[in-house]
Amino acid sequence: MKKRESFLFLIELMISILIFFGIAAICLLVFSKAHRMNRSSQELNTASRAEANVAELVISAGSIPEAEERIKEVCPEAEFSDLREDKGVSLVIPYDSSLKLTKKRAAYQLTAVIREESGMIHADMHFYPVDEKGQRTGESVYDLATRNVMQDTEE
Repeated sequence: MKKRESFLFLIELMISILIFFGIAAICLLVFSKAHRMNRSSQELNTASRAEANVAELVISAGSIPEAEERIKEVCPEAEFSDLREDKGVSLVIPYDSSLKLTKKRAAYQLTAVIREESGMIHADMHFYPVDEKGQRTGESVYDLATRNVMQDTEE
C-alpha cells in the first residue's frame, strides 16, 4: 500500500511541475513580447522627436544655409553633404543602440534631404536601423516630410 501511495505522490508532483513549467513558458513569451513592444515604442518615440526637431529647425530657418547652420549648432554629430543636381543638402545624424546621439558606431540613422524647389524648402526625413557599414538593415521606423515657403532674401 505504501508503494502505491508514493507512486501517486510522484505522479502528482510531476504533473505539478509540468503545469509550473507550462505557465513559466507562457510568462516568458509575454515578457519577451512586452520587451519587443517597449523597444519598438522607444524607437518610434526617438525617431518622431528627432525628426520633429529637425523639421522645426528647417521651418524656422527660412533658407537652406541657415537651416544647416542651426542644425549644426543643435546637433554637432550631424554630417552634411551637398546635393549635386538639386540646390540643397543631405544630412545624416547617427544614434547608438541605446538611441542616443553618437559620433561612433551607429545602430540607427536619421537621414534627411533638405532642398529648394519652387520657392519652398522641402525636407524629407527617415529614421531606420543600420549595420556597421551604415547600410539599412530594416524598415524605416518613422518618416516625415515638411514643406515651407522660403523667406525673402532681398530684405
